[in-house]
Amino acid sequence: MAAITTSGNIANSPGISSGEAIPTPFAEHHQELTWLAEFLTGDSVMASACLIDANTLTGGDHGRYQEWLWPWPLEATIRSALDVQRVRVAQLSLLYDRCDCVYGEQAGLPPEMLEFLVRESDLIGVRLDTICRFVLVLCGIASRSSREVALLLGISEHAVETAYSAALQSLDVIRSQALIESYGYAAACN
Repeated sequence: MAAITTSGNIANSPGISSGEAIPTPFAEHHQELTWLAEFLTGDSVMASACLIDANTLTGGDHGRYQEWLWPWPLEATIRSALDVQRVRVAQLSLLYDRCDCVYGEQAGLPPEMLEFLVRESDLIGVRLDTICRFVLVLCGIASRSSREVALLLGISEHAVETAYSAALQSLDVIRSQALIESYGYAAACN
């Protein structure tokens, strides 16, 4: 899975200044978009199909759309990955709808957890199910409300909140295990 750096936050990137620079957000953020698609789909082949080709945005007056030039490829990648995984998300939402352990609206990921997510995305991606990966990105990284995420995913708000809680709990467990392993390794080397 491709890695991204947290300095180029996928949730908050600048706009483009001219119509001729339309391919710029695609080229500048290709690595982030690839990471995002791979993390959401859990498959590099499916992920490559989710990336939008910048060449489809040529011609016309794009000056009035400066604000969405970076968010658009980001949103398009998320929606494309969702189209690929929509059936799985719907199936899993039934399980999350039945769960009672919901902790309400959760805040986005703190910077150290975001860095851990990026650094260990291969491990985290295989340990989280599809719906948890989506809500982790949408609620934890993009800081969207559970209501907005529920509408986007086509599932209940309860399922979103439960899946996000489960994703956060899993992240804590994975991070704790990584810390124990790194200290165990360090102790064995001394």
